[in-house]
Amino acid sequence: MAVKSKPAALWTCPKCGVKLLTRNLWHSYGVATLDDWKARMGPRAQALYSRFEELIAACGEYHVAPAKTRIAFLALIRFASITRLNESEMVCGFAMPKPLKSKRFAKVEEVVPGWFVHSIRVAHPAELDAEVQGWIRESYRLMGMRRRRPLTSRRRSRGLTPQR
Repeated sequence: MAVKSKPAALWTCPKCGVKLLTRNLWHSYGVATLDDWKARMGPRAQALYSRFEELIAACGEYHVAPAKTRIAFLALIRFASITRLNESEMVCGFAMPKPLKSKRFAKVEEVVPGWFVHSIRVAHPAELDAEVQGWIRESYRLMGMRRRRPLTSRRRSRGLTPQR
């Protein structure tokens, strides 16, 4: 796992080295390194990756957590990821406590209550612009740094989402 400006108080799994908020959180033990990913990247894929990581770095302290099927980015917890990266495109995404609307999203999916993953398909680094930077900053703050208001069971049952 590559470390970029280490956030405090993360636990490191002794089996695989992944950084987690607390002990015993579920995670995959598949071994993959950022060097493994980069060895498969051509120049366009490298440019896409570099631009996405620039957006993440502009938010504050973070870790890069590569796995076989994705590259995750975390502050205290995972908030953004890359799930496909090749010479023609990158599929990246970020989490938010509520769904956002934009024609730029390839998919918006609620994976657990109050955790919406927004996926974007990009072919050129310039597509990772100020609008995407704004979404990433909010995701970092609300999800990665755990600054969102959690759902209470009463609010969940009424179908309400967290407010900032």
